[in-house]
Amino acid sequence: MTRLITNNKVSVVTALLPRMSADPVIERVFNEGDPNVLLLSARGTLIKDTWYQSFLPTISPEKTLLQFFVPDPEVDHIIEEIIASGGLQQAGAGAVFSVPCMDFAYSEDFALWSGGQDFDDAPDASDGLKENLTAIFCIVQPEQTDVISRAALQAGTHGPIIHYCEGRGLRDRLGWLKITKKPTKEVMIVVVDNADADAVVEAMVAAGRIDTPGRGFLYRMPVQKGLVSIASTFGGRRQPATMQQMIAAIDGLKGGTGWREQSVQQGAAARGAGLNLFGKLRQRQSLDGLVILSCVASRKHTETVMDALLAAGAPGANAAQAKFIEADAQPNSHGVRINVERSIIHAIVSEQQLDPIKAALKACVESLEMTNVCVYSQPVSRAFTYIRPVS
Repeated sequence: MTRLITNNKVSVVTALLPRMSADPVIERVFNEGDPNVLLLSARGTLIKDTWYQSFLPTISPEKTLLQFFVPDPEVDHIIEEIIASGGLQQAGAGAVFSVPCMDFAYSEDFALWSGGQDFDDAPDASDGLKENLTAIFCIVQPEQTDVISRAALQAGTHGPIIHYCEGRGLRDRLGWLKITKKPTKEVMIVVVDNADADAVVEAMVAAGRIDTPGRGFLYRMPVQKGLVSIASTFGGRRQPATMQQMIAAIDGLKGGTGWREQSVQQGAAARGAGLNLFGKLRQRQSLDGLVILSCVASRKHTETVMDALLAAGAPGANAAQAKFIEADAQPNSHGVRINVERSIIHAIVSEQQLDPIKAALKACVESLEMTNVCVYSQPVSRAFTYIRPVS
């Protein structure tokens, strides 16, 4: 039977990079002691820097999403190494951010860290978490991503990074009507300054009608540390800096972020960003007191894990397929490390549901004797979806 080891001082460090930047970053982090990485194929979002860009389709450059499991004391150092090896100081080079885990359990054969250090007495990064940045995740049908991406860009954020996943939940409870809903979803990721998060969330929720039945799910996660430098436009010679860099520069000149509240957006662009003519945000009903419970497991166990989550009371679950690359894996004749496929399975549950659902998930892992598996939970600051009115 699989035995899970608990370590509550682990953070998930995520890097959003152009495809060609991924290999140097992986090698650099491996050299620093991280024994493995999860790699997901993704795409970016760019719009033409012209007045007629609204009539043109968005451009989707190839991107790579990397996830590292890093002990809390090493997070600062690893982020610095990712910035240096990925050249994230340059405009449009990518982003990196970390979110601490509330708890982290892993099997004995899941290599967590090869640095050989004892972190038992190290501080827990989830204690006193300060939300300097906000990561926004929006799970929708593929045909919704373009309009939501444009709304996010109009609200002042970078072009969303998008990857595929498979969703379970409402669709499985529709009986024969489930043929009307596609199991394939797309996950849109945006990382913004905390001061801009409400406006960006409102823009995305309004554009995708996320608060109407069957339109998707959006949630926010507090980011402890990070750097964002993702391009939003192409073809313009007059904008060598990204929107985030320009906003940060104005913050420095103004001595803070208060100037942002004084701006009033008007017209169609304002409505696309979720604002009325007076710059006031529409009040929406949100879900609070949530936690995201995640599991990294072999692809063959994906359906079983998702079934266990739903049976234990999770309202839904989604799974993304990733490459699991290990530092000590032997390279092939082309110098490429042999990797295996893993599923990253997520379920967003209430704080009251977390313990029994997590216990059911761990029981599933142990009974099936899964190998190279981990289970962890992270905070969700707020979520938006359709909420059935109380009669």
